[in-house]
Amino acid sequence: MKVNVTGRLLIASPYLSDGNFLRSVVFVVRHDVEGAFGLSINRPTDRRFRELVEMSSTDGQPREDDFIFCGGPVQGPLLALHDLAGVGEPCGPFDPNAPTDFVGPMESNLQGTKHVVHDHPMESWGSMSIELGNPPAWLTGDDDHLRILLRRPDARVKYVSHYSGWGPQQLDHELSVGGWLVGEADPELVFADPNEIWERAVKRCGQNILAEISPGMKFGDPTLN
Repeated sequence: MKVNVTGRLLIASPYLSDGNFLRSVVFVVRHDVEGAFGLSINRPTDRRFRELVEMSSTDGQPREDDFIFCGGPVQGPLLALHDLAGVGEPCGPFDPNAPTDFVGPMESNLQGTKHVVHDHPMESWGSMSIELGNPPAWLTGDDDHLRILLRRPDARVKYVSHYSGWGPQQLDHELSVGGWLVGEADPELVFADPNEIWERAVKRCGQNILAEISPGMKFGDPTLN
């Protein structure tokens, strides 16, 4: 494995022939010698999470954007990719300078920034602080967490069914032949309008390449920076 793309975005190249990933953008949760696991973030379905759970009268109004995304061609549990710190496991980019201890499939080796999760009337755990880096997203498949996120319109959430998976060295080969572009998992892009994610991600990759070739180059559209 020459490049570890954990915590980054895989952006389908126009030359990628696999119909399962046409114009897809995949958030890579894990990439190691055993393979890779990720979630497509720009393929919403017409199903809603609220259709899968029973809401009590005290639950409040559910969020409007609870559509379930198709995360890939492999069947798997329903997960939520979100930005509510402390709920589930952090998903961040691989840090080559971090300790080389084993990192689990939904764990991060980032260190640094402290997150503070404030009291909320619907949560039972109160406030807590988390000594961790600044991950672009958090991931959970816990039923209680999924329900909490349904009642938290202040959080950005994508419910995802199915996932994208690669065997040992399979993704490495696809990267080597140009099947994927690799981009930073900016939360503003991860949780953006799914109809815009692929095009914005491709343009951002192009800008980064041009910036390396011609440092100081300016781009006219500030929304693409």
